[in-house]
Amino acid sequence: MSARTLYLLSYRSQDRERAHFAIFVPYATGKDGTLIHVVGAPMAGYALQFKRQYNPEMSQTRYQIFPIGQINSQFIHDWAGERGSDGTPRGNLEQVAAQIPPPRVSENFLAPVNNTTNRRCQEWTMDFVRRLVEINYVDSSAADIVQSKRDPPTHGVGMERNGCGKSRSNESPSFHQCPIS
Repeated sequence: MSARTLYLLSYRSQDRERAHFAIFVPYATGKDGTLIHVVGAPMAGYALQFKRQYNPEMSQTRYQIFPIGQINSQFIHDWAGERGSDGTPRGNLEQVAAQIPPPRVSENFLAPVNNTTNRRCQEWTMDFVRRLVEINYVDSSAADIVQSKRDPPTHGVGMERNGCGKSRSNESPSFHQCPIS
């Protein structure tokens, strides 16, 4: 069986925000593929999403892409339909993603991120990749790569005013949400 590269995509619209993590697997036919991630906000909770026929180069949000390992192509579902998003897993890789519970509403979204009560997309992605390692879909180095790209627990957490931390009386607080771009 042939292998394909799995990628970590790290999106960050502003340096002061936490990066949004997603796993991207290209289709055998070209640059498009499926983006596997959770979307939402710490004060509302998250949901698993599969973006079909996704091309990272079309994103309007600044991103970095990191190869994290090889996966057997038999575990990948190549979507043949129209571009779009859904929450229905197709193929083994997506079934594994569906087994990882998305983060719930945070107990205190102003507190530092942790692996139990204040989880976001980076923590979910780590759990997903660790599970892929456990079932031998990818090498253990994949988890090390993803871990090395994570933000510190306090980075981008809390309320900040618009304008890179400078508050002005006529502005309301801005909160980070994991992007859907």
